[in-house]
Amino acid sequence: MKLHPHTLAAGQWRAPERDFSSVLLDLNENQFLESFLDTFLTGALSPRDLYTYPNYRLLLDALADYCQVPRQHLLLTNGADQAIDLVVRLVFAPGARVVIPSPVFSFYYQMLDVNGVTSVVVPYERHGQSFRLPYDAVLDALPGSDGLILCNPNNPLGVQIEPGDLHRLINHCVGLNKPVIVDECYYEYLRHSCLPAFSGLEQVFVIRSFSKYFGLAGLRLGYVVAGAHAVRQLLKVRGPWDINHAAVKAALHCLSNLPALASAHGRQDHVRTQLIECCQGLGVGVIDTHANFVLLDDCHEQRLTKALHRAGIRFADCSGYPHAGALLANVLRVAIPGSADLHTLIQALHEA
Repeated sequence: MKLHPHTLAAGQWRAPERDFSSVLLDLNENQFLESFLDTFLTGALSPRDLYTYPNYRLLLDALADYCQVPRQHLLLTNGADQAIDLVVRLVFAPGARVVIPSPVFSFYYQMLDVNGVTSVVVPYERHGQSFRLPYDAVLDALPGSDGLILCNPNNPLGVQIEPGDLHRLINHCVGLNKPVIVDECYYEYLRHSCLPAFSGLEQVFVIRSFSKYFGLAGLRLGYVVAGAHAVRQLLKVRGPWDINHAAVKAALHCLSNLPALASAHGRQDHVRTQLIECCQGLGVGVIDTHANFVLLDDCHEQRLTKALHRAGIRFADCSGYPHAGALLANVLRVAIPGSADLHTLIQALHEA
């Protein structure tokens, strides 16, 4: 039996097997919404939500209001992962070359490989305790390419693209009639989007998620904002009921209670400040981000890595991140912990 050669040649991002008794700071999950989500879980679902197929009209209407776009420009997806898969398949044919400032979320590389698309990697630059998109290098790479993928804010770096650079790059792609994917899965932590300037253009695809700010990672809900024609084409390759009732109802609960969500994230900001001040006081190199995580430098014989392991804290070691080169050598990514786990993390930092 013959299998697809692009699939056989592609790499794979493997979801980690995790012990839920650990302190889970490795996947940027939002630990600040337990009380908020409790109010949803109490009586939110009925038996009918389990035996009937879901309907998306109410969520699309609420999301259209949230994004300030027509509902015809929205596609719901089973997590942002599915959004990436569908958009890459729609806009890039096998043999295409796509500029991708790197590193970014590694699932992009997997989907490009599976579809026979070449990643034209343009490395981010590090300047002390900050990272910067190499604007000129990205611009120079575009004429010989078939499109562009941008991540704003970036994961795993947590850095934003300067708004002027972002708008110029999108305008350049639009002028060349080349697709540009803008990953905004951490948009709510940045509050700057390309949508007001570029929504509805056929070349622009914005991907967002309910996993981070909204705390619904376990329900798998994302969405694409694109031109109406592109959304109609994406619906041809997405299943008719790929998003379940529970995800739909939870998202409606979130969008109907934005002030309560903002209040919960005020507590997250307070914990972030405590964590950064602790690191600075202990001489641990720390990089703040426009996301729900920080980056820690572990340059001294992996003492920090060993201390976190001893404390049962899961984290992301970014040293071997795809297409990062030496940019993230000895860098650990740690989600902002909930108040209960902050003490455990701070104790581990003291013992490193």
